[in-house]
Order: sequence, then C-alpha cells, then structure tokens
Amino acid sequence: MKRKLLMALLAGTLAIAAPVSCFAAETTEVAEADAESADSDDTKEEKTAAKKKEDLKTVGEKTEGCIAFKLRNGTGKKITGLAIKTADETEFPENMMEADDVFELKEKKRVYFSKENSEAETAEETSEDTAPTYDMQLTFEDGTTADVHGIVLEDLGTLTLREKDGIIYGTYKLKSTKEKKSTYDTEKAIADQAAADAAAAQAAADQAAAAQQTESYDYSYDNNDYSYDYGGGDDYSGGDDGGDGCLDNGLLN
Repeated sequence: MKRKLLMALLAGTLAIAAPVSCFAAETTEVAEADAESADSDDTKEEKTAAKKKEDLKTVGEKTEGCIAFKLRNGTGKKITGLAIKTADETEFPENMMEADDVFELKEKKRVYFSKENSEAETAEETSEDTAPTYDMQLTFEDGTTADVHGIVLEDLGTLTLREKDGIIYGTYKLKSTKEKKSTYDTEKAIADQAAADAAAAQAAADQAAAAQQTESYDYSYDNNDYSYDYGGGDDYSGGDDGGDGCLDNGLLN
C-alpha cells in the first residue's frame, strides 16, 4: 500500500515538472529569438546611421537657414561649375564650386545653398500650397553648359543629374509626399523651342540674304544698261554737226 502511494506521488511530481520544463525551454527559445531580433535591429540601425553619415565632399558653405541636399552626377561628363537661382530670377550667380573642384562621374556631394534676401522674399510671397522652385546651371569640363529647371530644392534629399538624348535633366523624390519627380519633359520642351527659334532665325537670315543678293543683282544690271547707253554717246561727240564745225574752223584758219 505504501509502495503504491509512493508511486502515485512520484508520478504526480513528474507530471507537474514536465510542463515546467517545457515552459522553461520555450522561454529560452523566445529569449534567444528576441536577442537575435534585437541584434538584427541594432545592425540595421548601425547601417542606417552609417548611411546618414556619408563622408561626402561639400559644395558651398553651411550657414543658418541654408538649403542642404545631396547632388549626384549621373551624366556622362565631369562637372566643373554649379550655380543656383530662384526660378523667377533672370541671371545665375557665380559658380559655387572651387576652381580646382570637379564633380566626377557618378560622384555624390553635399550642397549647401544660401538664399539671398531677394530669394527669401520671393519664397515668402509664394503661396503656401506651392513650394518655391529653383533653376540650376551646370558647367562641364568641355566648357559647355546646361540648365535644369523647376527643382523643389527644399523638399528633396538627393537630386540626381541624368542625360538622355543629349538632354540634361534631374530626378528626385519629394520628402513630404514621396512623389517622384523628373525635369526631363521641361528640359525637352525648352530644347525643342530653342531649336525651333534657331531654325526660324536661320530661315529669316537666309531669306534676307537672298533678297539682298537679288537687289544687288538688279542694281548691277541697271548700271550696266546705263553704262552701255552712255557709251553710245560717241555718236554724239562725233556727230555730223560736230565734224563739220571742226572742218569749218580749220578752213577758216
């Protein structure tokens, strides 16, 4: 009887200990999984922090209230000059880059653009629903230039300069709405209009040159006719009356 009672107590103890062991094992597994997840999160944060702290060369001077953004050269030429203005200004300011500075191919730099007083006033007058836009002028190592228009500089992280069909344009994503933007259509429309204006100007120049040539030819032809008629005056100077007069004078002498 005592033996049966002892066996029963032992079985009960084992029954209670088994769930506790399973629970402990499960708790250990969860803890290990949480630790791995935490390590993974820490790694991601480290990578993100490292990405944010990119060691980039800078263009311009960092001042209070300046516009800061990253600029990547995705064109096929090195950039030696950079100038920025508001969209409503007519002329670009001086080159922001140092004399020996170059934007290498695929290179990314951090740009600091300080707004002048006139630009700040323009921004304040802009509607709250419309962000101010800026134009950018690039100078390449071969001396050529290209303008990129209508950039929302104050709402972007990275502006990538690209080239397609000989047209330089920019692409970026708005930080506020995550909307992707491209200036290609604007640059192409401007390029097409410039080509049409150049063709019209050339056609007008050709027409003016042709008209001048025709006028010159007509004037020359009229002069030839006049010269020919005047040359026939030999008949006048050697006319019958004149001849007789000379002969009569000779006889009288």
